[in-house]
Amino acid sequence: MFKNIVLFLLISSCIYSTSAQSPSTALKEETNIYEKVYDAPLYVSGQGAALFNELYDRQPVILALVFTRCSGVCNPFLIKLKETLQFGQNDKTPFQVLVLSFDPRDTPEDMKRLAQNLELHENPQWKFATTDSIAPLIHSVGFAPVWDSLRQQYDHDALLAGINKEGYITKKLIGLRERGDLKLLIESINNVFVPTYRLPNQSTLFSCFNYDPVSGKNKPGLGLIFLALPAVITFILLLSIGLWVGGRRREKLLRN
Repeated sequence: MFKNIVLFLLISSCIYSTSAQSPSTALKEETNIYEKVYDAPLYVSGQGAALFNELYDRQPVILALVFTRCSGVCNPFLIKLKETLQFGQNDKTPFQVLVLSFDPRDTPEDMKRLAQNLELHENPQWKFATTDSIAPLIHSVGFAPVWDSLRQQYDHDALLAGINKEGYITKKLIGLRERGDLKLLIESINNVFVPTYRLPNQSTLFSCFNYDPVSGKNKPGLGLIFLALPAVITFILLLSIGLWVGGRRREKLLRN
């Protein structure tokens, strides 16, 4: 009886705690989701001038933000993206990839050379572009590169932003991601429901369960222990009282 009560209290407390938690605005992958991307004028290599909405009106967009002088993550990021999309997409789900420079020094010729280096200059699904309105565009997707004057480089995330045909950001991915993550992003920009999970950070320290993006599983968190304490203490108190009362009764019976 007592065990069933404790189990019920634990489950009820965890469900309440999980439902009461609000999404953390501090997580980069969750910022600017379901907001509209800035309709920047673009110069697309091989196609000329266009507005951003002219691209996503035709097909949903996977936006990759890079710069050609990058000595860090940009090239591995694009190579990984190319390989994952090339070998991971057997269906015909529509989307296009826009590789956009956020560095004002980059020219259309720089982006053309980048496309050629990646052997993507003849791939119609990939577009390489520059814009003279990069500040409002990167602000609209929550991307904040920081210029390092000593290294003459930007410190920045390897960011992919999924944009649907209405121009809304449906999902963001940071870092070199695997096929499953990209599949979810592509589904989201095609308006397929995709469940999302908060990644662990300081605000989720006392959650009942923490989602592990590597294994894809929920693991018990410290919150589970703290939520269990009142129920366990109550159970121990009730058990102790029961044993004490039982002991007193036995003593009375023995005296009589």
